[in-house]
Amino acid sequence: MPRFVYCFLLAGSLLAATACTRQAYTTNTLDAPALTAHRTVAIMPFEVEQDRLRLRDIRYAGPNPSEEDVKKHQQNWTAAQLLERRNLGYQLQQQVQDQLQAQQPGNGYTVQFQDVRETNKRLLAAGITYENLPNHTMQELQQALGVDALLSGQTLLYQPMPNGINLAARILLNDGVTAGLPSNTATTNLMLHDCRNGQLTWRFDYERAGSASLNPERLSKDLVKAARRSFPYRR
Repeated sequence: MPRFVYCFLLAGSLLAATACTRQAYTTNTLDAPALTAHRTVAIMPFEVEQDRLRLRDIRYAGPNPSEEDVKKHQQNWTAAQLLERRNLGYQLQQQVQDQLQAQQPGNGYTVQFQDVRETNKRLLAAGITYENLPNHTMQELQQALGVDALLSGQTLLYQPMPNGINLAARILLNDGVTAGLPSNTATTNLMLHDCRNGQLTWRFDYERAGSASLNPERLSKDLVKAARRSFPYRR
């Protein structure tokens, strides 16, 4: 798979529900022999997309905004969104590494995870930025990082209404009505690619809904916990 361009897929699900959250996940091991040959793995910055309605994104432009004012507002909003996605991508990269260490099995892993600071340093030295990362081939990434496999991720954060409005609705309306309100949802894919042939060797699809689902730290913790049993590098 030469490029990091994927679709969000949830091929099947195992549902675990509580009063406030629900989770669904599925896992696929596609090339077990390749996984056993890996010794070093780099964790890549996550690709992040957001579909969120937040009060802070709503700005009053005045009674009669000019076309130039509207254009400037749109440009500023787009730039802010891109920066936020970039920051979230690096935040999830770091926190997934932290959680893999915090939740590692008693006998550890069969691979060494390259420190994400070293990964990002090597990417930068090779001229690979967060923005142009999807344009690079697996061979180029392997040459820059010197590892056997890449652990990458995609996350889609969905927020159908501002938090304040969502909370007010749940307080004012009865349970029968609030049950039908849309929930915040995070959909995340973890993928392992073999650097020698560029093939996808393992995939974990995860979805979490609930009030805390968009928090990167909580999302990373729950993601690694859900993937723990099927994660291929456990001793």
